[in-house]
Amino acid sequence: MKGRRWTEEEDRLLAEVVLQAVHEGRNQLEAFEVVGKKIGRTPGACGFRWNAVVRKREAEAFRKAKKQRIASQLNKKRGGSQNLREVIRQLQAYNNEYRNFQESLNKMERRLKEKDWEYRQVSEEHARLSAEWEAIYQIRAELKERYASLLKLLQSAQQAGSGEAVQKLDASGLSFIKERAEDDECGSEVDTNQERET
Repeated sequence: MKGRRWTEEEDRLLAEVVLQAVHEGRNQLEAFEVVGKKIGRTPGACGFRWNAVVRKREAEAFRKAKKQRIASQLNKKRGGSQNLREVIRQLQAYNNEYRNFQESLNKMERRLKEKDWEYRQVSEEHARLSAEWEAIYQIRAELKERYASLLKLLQSAQQAGSGEAVQKLDASGLSFIKERAEDDECGSEVDTNQERET
């Protein structure tokens, strides 16, 4: 179909597709290929027809399409700068949030150190008191044994009848020693019960 004449319809289709491509910021060569496929012509023939005839006829529409493309590109750039502002705002918010989190973490670490120090102090006090309690418990056990030995000794002396001094001791001190030994036995049971509860 070489050398066939261009119809009005083909010229109109070529103008529409090319002007649309210019308006959207696409390449004119792509538009020539699209039109060529639709009307059965080569992209080169479409480009030649556009530059030689159609563009001159559609000069005003072509100028408007280029203006619209430039305006559209500017709007996209402005939108991009707004998006950039939004991204910066979000990054600042994340940065503030991170700082607050870091501050909270530092406070918690300081509190942990304080509590650790308090725990060490309490542990040392507990160890000291436990050692004291153990010493007191041993002294008490030793005193109990001495009371028991003294009581036996006095009872044996009394049974042996060693005179008036033992009788006086019995009257004044032996009953006291017996009572004390009995109190210690009761007290040790109470203490044992308290130790079990603690």
